[in-house]
Amino acid sequence: MNSLNPTSKNLMFVLFFVLLTLSSCGKDNDLFLDAIGEDIAQNGSEKPAEETPQSPTDGNNSNGENPTVEIPEIPDLSQLYDQEIGFQGNVGNNIPMTPANPNRIIYVAVNGSASNSGLSQSSPKDINTAFNKDFIQAGDVFYIKAGKYTYGTPSGTAHYDLSNLPCTPDKPCYWIGYKDTPGDINSSQYATVSWDDYKARPRNSDGTHDLDSDIMPTFSGNSSTGKYIDNESLFYTDGGEQGFVFRNMQIQYFRRGFNFKLPSYMVFDNVVQANHGWFTNIEGQGGSNTDLQGTAFLLYSTSSGSSGKYNVIRNSATYNMTFRGFSIGNSENSLIEFSESVSDIDNGNPQDYYFHTTGKNNLFRNLKAKRLVSSNHSGHGVCFNQLSKNNTVLDSEVEGTSIHLDGASYCLVKDVSVIGNQNFGLYKGGGISFMDNAEYNIVDGAYLANGENGFSFQDSGKNSYEEHPGQYNMVMNSKVENVSHGIIELGWWNELTELVLGNVFTDCTFSNAPYLFIVSRPNSGFVIENCKISNITNLQEITYKNTGGSILNPNTQFIDSNFWNSEVPSKDNYIVTNVTNTSPN
Repeated sequence: MNSLNPTSKNLMFVLFFVLLTLSSCGKDNDLFLDAIGEDIAQNGSEKPAEETPQSPTDGNNSNGENPTVEIPEIPDLSQLYDQEIGFQGNVGNNIPMTPANPNRIIYVAVNGSASNSGLSQSSPKDINTAFNKDFIQAGDVFYIKAGKYTYGTPSGTAHYDLSNLPCTPDKPCYWIGYKDTPGDINSSQYATVSWDDYKARPRNSDGTHDLDSDIMPTFSGNSSTGKYIDNESLFYTDGGEQGFVFRNMQIQYFRRGFNFKLPSYMVFDNVVQANHGWFTNIEGQGGSNTDLQGTAFLLYSTSSGSSGKYNVIRNSATYNMTFRGFSIGNSENSLIEFSESVSDIDNGNPQDYYFHTTGKNNLFRNLKAKRLVSSNHSGHGVCFNQLSKNNTVLDSEVEGTSIHLDGASYCLVKDVSVIGNQNFGLYKGGGISFMDNAEYNIVDGAYLANGENGFSFQDSGKNSYEEHPGQYNMVMNSKVENVSHGIIELGWWNELTELVLGNVFTDCTFSNAPYLFIVSRPNSGFVIENCKISNITNLQEITYKNTGGSILNPNTQFIDSNFWNSEVPSKDNYIVTNVTNTSPN
């Protein structure tokens, strides 16, 4: 492709105006086979043997002349912060958690029967009646008592096909779990079953743990063979359903928990899922074999021009999937909040996506994505993917993996912590990756630590659309420290002639790393402004997988920044304005 390289202010204005008016184009994400190529190598890879550190120098900063180079026009994304970046308009829906005027109240229990009335706890219906489309009416409420509801291999691809139910946003259908009395389970800010609760249960031979069916209704696939994909999906819809509410339930040992096509106005509250997939087979990694795709929430479409809207997932959790935790596909205007996705199993097929979308105008907030096991695979803690647009993640924690803006535009990452693990092998996590056309995104208030690289810019070459390794993104008010390779990586992965362009770092703090930049590809127009840099031995590393002989472009700008105990950029080599090297104390 021809990389963006505006040379005049007028040209940049026209280009920027066109980009502002483009619509998001989500890629077909049915089963997300198009995302599998990304599972090979992301966010850097293992660095070469340590070099002898160079002595810190002031780089002759006070002398010399700035090089005469063309500086590309770079848009000021801070001017677009509120109007264009992140989700716009409304997200989620206002469906009440408890129905005010139910059509019918039906009680369900493990010992229930289809012949019972279901009108009292003493005469409950069986579980199959609760999901029988010939029985369900709009506005029905099903109270499901705690217990273990077991399933084997279905005749089709799901145990319950909920397509074409009469439920609507105005008359939603409810399936609500309870322990002893309806209303006795209430979640507030995360699921009522924590990761520690899950881990406290006895450990199975494949590393999984059974959920406790005494505390909530628990839908359990056959766990005797270890090949849980044979149990297929628990719930399925074939497109366009609206007005479902699922509360207070557990789902374990299936291929997928929810396999919903184009859902809208759905609510999932305090839904805990665990152990979906196939943990003993090592044919693939991160779902690269279709038999290994264990997913909890899969909301998807089969067309880039269609999407579900206004869904809510809150106070929910996924523990040990073999592919995806929360994947809302190309949904729009949806809300995912106070939820966590955690894994600690890698039998050759580790969990890949923790929170994922290819859609637009979605809000992800107060999330926890944790990979607690070293893996020969990077994983995606939070991933805005495949030309997604105007999504926001804020007030969230990522551990042992990273945040990925893979083809994303006009997205906002705000007030997040991304923590790696230096004891992990090839992929330590702890970074934020811009790649495959990531442009016009803002990262504000991020804390990155203990990874291999802080921010990386890459191009996988795996997508059908034209790609570049990240252009015109802004990182502000962020901190990176204690990384084993570089603060900013201009990555080697693929398409090494493509240009990484016009990315700005302002009001940031960088410390304790061998290199400020890892340069493995062409670059132009980087800006480091009003930043505090300390204990970073070298300005750039240019030998790591750098097959094209790239160096940090002389038009890189260092403005109003302080370099302490670090190599200071030289005016002879870069555009340097008011750069100091004084002690921060």
